[in-house]
Amino acid sequence: MNIQLHLGDCLEVMRSMPDKSVDAVITDPPYGLGGNVVHYGNCPAYENKYTWDNAIPTDEYFYEIFRASKNQLIFGGNYFPILWKKPSRGFIFWDKIQCSKNHADGELIWTSFDKNAKQYRYCFSGNRYGWEDSILGVGKPSNRVHPTQKPVDLLAKILMDYTHEGDTILDPFMGSGTTGVACVQTGRNFIGIEIDPTYFAIAEKRINDARQHVRLPFEEFSNDRA
Repeated sequence: MNIQLHLGDCLEVMRSMPDKSVDAVITDPPYGLGGNVVHYGNCPAYENKYTWDNAIPTDEYFYEIFRASKNQLIFGGNYFPILWKKPSRGFIFWDKIQCSKNHADGELIWTSFDKNAKQYRYCFSGNRYGWEDSILGVGKPSNRVHPTQKPVDLLAKILMDYTHEGDTILDPFMGSGTTGVACVQTGRNFIGIEIDPTYFAIAEKRINDARQHVRLPFEEFSNDRA
């Protein structure tokens, strides 16, 4: 398995990548919500202030995503006007099975796949999380370290449904590294890019930890901190 982690601006890194060199981009770009991301409950992700979500990425970032990848799955697809110009038959709706009125009921994921629209029902709200038929209930503290961190189980299921083992997956807005962890668990190659050194370190550790818990042949693991 080939894993490459880059600390830096994803626009610059993607510019160096050949056309259609990755099988899929799976990413969760900033939505431009600023301080409107709901801070509810006792969660490590809410301990520090942040400014990275004050604006959405410019269209140039999306042009590079489309150029460098064969397919794309983009969380928060309703927040990015450039995606509205590209009709998607294969939209995904993530039903979060919310137990709190303080959070959205779900999230839209724009995809380039020519497939029927699909829904995933997975609870990830504070201290209540799990698949619909196996929600663990309340009482466990949230372990999220990023305000918009997605559940590994959900990412792994999406990877298995939309990509193949051995595919190369790019996440240009890596954050805390959830996509990379899911790639390790499902046997996908991974390229992750993150501009924030703190989140990069968290992602690096989470992905390294995941590698220690799977029995897969690893050919290469490299970090680019330039």
